Amino acid sequence: MNNLSIKLNHISTYVCAFFFLALLISPESFKIAALPVVIIALFNILKTKPSLKIQPLKFIIISLAGYFILTVLSLLINGGSPSELDMPSRVILAILVLLFVAHYPPTAKGVFWGISLGSVFSSLIAIYHIKSIGGRAFDHLGYMLIQAGDISASLCVLSLVSVLFAKSKKDRLLLLIASIGFLLTLVTTILSEVRGAWIFTPVIILALLITYRALFSNRSKILGLTSIILIAILAYPTVKIRFDTVMANLTVYEHNESRNSVGARLDLWKAAMYSAQEKPFFGQGFNGVVHAKEKLIEQGKVGSVVLKYNRAHNQFFEELQTKGLIGVLVILCFFFIPLWALVKKWIGTDIEDDRHFFALAGCVHITAVIGYCLTQHFLAHHSGIIMYSLGAAIFAGAAFAVQQSTEVEKK
Repeated sequence: MNNLSIKLNHISTYVCAFFFLALLISPESFKIAALPVVIIALFNILKTKPSLKIQPLKFIIISLAGYFILTVLSLLINGGSPSELDMPSRVILAILVLLFVAHYPPTAKGVFWGISLGSVFSSLIAIYHIKSIGGRAFDHLGYMLIQAGDISASLCVLSLVSVLFAKSKKDRLLLLIASIGFLLTLVTTILSEVRGAWIFTPVIILALLITYRALFSNRSKILGLTSIILIAILAYPTVKIRFDTVMANLTVYEHNESRNSVGARLDLWKAAMYSAQEKPFFGQGFNGVVHAKEKLIEQGKVGSVVLKYNRAHNQFFEELQTKGLIGVLVILCFFFIPLWALVKKWIGTDIEDDRHFFALAGCVHITAVIGYCLTQHFLAHHSGIIMYSLGAAIFAGAAFAVQQSTEVEKK
């Protein structure tokens, strides 16, 4: 390996670590977080073309590009504002990052340090805001509450992957910081009271702890379990209030009242399914959704509350109503082709191989975002599309890199 390649490997570590570190430290920091890795990928685009020869990456690139291409086709077929291309266009940048990271892989240690420090810093900022201002975590100073709560949940489960990596490498300092980051983001996610963040988060945490239980001593298991139980006890009043609110909303909804958070979502989902029945293949298009909703209100199938929201508050229903069954197929590929490839890589690599943990982090990252998309149009926001697509690109690129990151550390 020549000196330039070694330098680019080190730069790759810094920019990838910075991406996760800076995601949530301010309301708009996700934009700054993405800039270094995108810029360095753009400047080295010609050098990273050989990454296209890696077979799994070809399928991942097709799945990412398909999301953008279908949006273009939808606009050509059904019309709409060119601004609808704004969010999907971010996946093109993610493809460049994917190729760069696969050619110049970061060290796993560096990336997991970035995740762990990002978790600690963002949580401390959120807790400080709660103490000084009050209210829910991230519900102030410009943060978009639902998006920030979801990203906090992602940092939580990725910090747990960092804990597992540190345990496998016997890195005590990283283990300490990653553990603190995991516990703090667990607390802040709960304090954000964002319901969508908890669809898959507990399942992911439980699955990771069970799968990698051999890494922990009995003492560590007792300490970890005690910490989680204490957090659960402290969180119970908050969780109970949110649960009672959901049940109350459902009770009211049964009496045809949809003017609440849960009722509005249910009507939005119904509207998406009804409108898709009218145009099942290519959907209503971005311009046709409002007209379709107005017709459904006149027919008494949904409440007028659906006109208050532009989106379906569910990524899959949104694709269904705007792009039809083809849109649903494309969004499923968008998530599940990278997930399938990373699961295969995770199973096929030994725990001593850093790529094992990159693949695991990618699986966790994608699964968590799928959960957010069930109650929120997560990808319709800059923070969501950037966090998902660039995060998936970094993990997949590093997981399928021909050269192991551990080899770079030894140079």
